[in-house]
Amino acid sequence: MGTIAVTGAASGICQALADRLKRDGHDVIGIDVQPTDIVADLGTPEGRKHAAVAVAERSHGRLDGLVSGAALGPYCEPDPILRVNYFGALQILDDLKPLLERGREPAAVAISSIGAIYADILPEQSVPAALDACLRGDETAALAAIAGHDGNAAYCVAKRGLALKVRAHAQTWGDAGIRLNAICPGRIATPMLDGIYDTPGMAEAVKAMPIPLGRSAPPEEMASVIAFLLGPDARYVHGAILHADGGSDCLLRPNAL
Repeated sequence: MGTIAVTGAASGICQALADRLKRDGHDVIGIDVQPTDIVADLGTPEGRKHAAVAVAERSHGRLDGLVSGAALGPYCEPDPILRVNYFGALQILDDLKPLLERGREPAAVAISSIGAIYADILPEQSVPAALDACLRGDETAALAAIAGHDGNAAYCVAKRGLALKVRAHAQTWGDAGIRLNAICPGRIATPMLDGIYDTPGMAEAVKAMPIPLGRSAPPEEMASVIAFLLGPDARYVHGAILHADGGSDCLLRPNAL
């Protein structure tokens, strides 16, 4: 059993994951803007620093696992979406990497989204200047580039950037002995999905999403996928982007591997 930090642990997929990991006997450190073990706003530099320092203290300087899952929904304003979903999500990975290096068979998972695909295939969700600025680590330029676009575009850009960074980090994290992967959930029955359904225009598009399995998934199913990636059965899985979307990616990008 190990010590695992989980951002976004107060709701949705990450709450289900925290519950699952605790049942499995792990010591879980939850981070969220809502009440949990560590309360921090990952949308601000101060909040990111506070989270990293607090995790280091609570974990006694060593982590065996980390899940970067805190996120705002696409119905929010674009600026905070980029700050939390990309810059905050990536910074917590970078800041806690030294703690993982001291862990036992350490592994980290970032939660991207099927939105990462839409940023690639739909012009209205693709903002290349914002994505490029994200990948360069230029938060000011990314926020300037997303101006005039809606929260959905910002969400898709942030989630695509996060997935791309996981792949880009494969060599350096592998050299450090840490496995790093991402999942791209599809339509998951969480409070975020409820917020989408309450948003005119967005609700119709998400309900029409093609899903070969023909259903949404409960957050517990995503928790199982993440628990697998964190655990010993995934020892040779590294730098992977796992689509946990009921098969949607197969229909949206039939020739993509």
